[in-house]
Amino acid sequence: SFDVGEEFEVVTVSIDPGEGTELAAAKKKEYVQRYGRDGAADGWHFLTGSQQEITRLAESVGFRYVYDQETDLYIHASGIMVLTPTGKLARYFYGIEYSVKDLRLGLVEAADNKIGSPVDQLLLTCYQYDPTTGKYGLVIMNSLRIGGLATVAGLALFVTVMIRRDRRGGGQPTPLSGETRTVGT
Repeated sequence: SFDVGEEFEVVTVSIDPGEGTELAAAKKKEYVQRYGRDGAADGWHFLTGSQQEITRLAESVGFRYVYDQETDLYIHASGIMVLTPTGKLARYFYGIEYSVKDLRLGLVEAADNKIGSPVDQLLLTCYQYDPTTGKYGLVIMNSLRIGGLATVAGLALFVTVMIRRDRRGGGQPTPLSGETRTVGT
């Protein structure tokens, strides 16, 4: 439900110094059109640069790649990186498909709770980022604590309702159907 250009921005960087601004502009137009949401063009940036600039950026974020002259291709791992608003690297997500939950939680966490809902904040107490898998996983102890608190709150509410109900009824038990009682002889 987050939108590029609103809650976050996307920076797509070419690691091929032979790809120029014309190709970057064409790719941006294609991707923004496929994305199909207003404001995306302002929040999605396609960058190219010299070999020196690309190398410096890749080294600063720990991104490794190798140029294979035989195939004329760059060999690299597939993934995305989430940065904080100040530019600090917050999360790596590996692969070519990314879980909506993982991306959302990664963005909420990196934005220092400036985006997202109270439900997202609750989920961040139950889920924790695992750098070995590059995904968010359920933290059992926090989940049990939240479940225990919810149970205690539910029981307290039930007891309170029952006490109030009993007081309104004058403390007398209500007769069961078909049963008659004589009160006061």
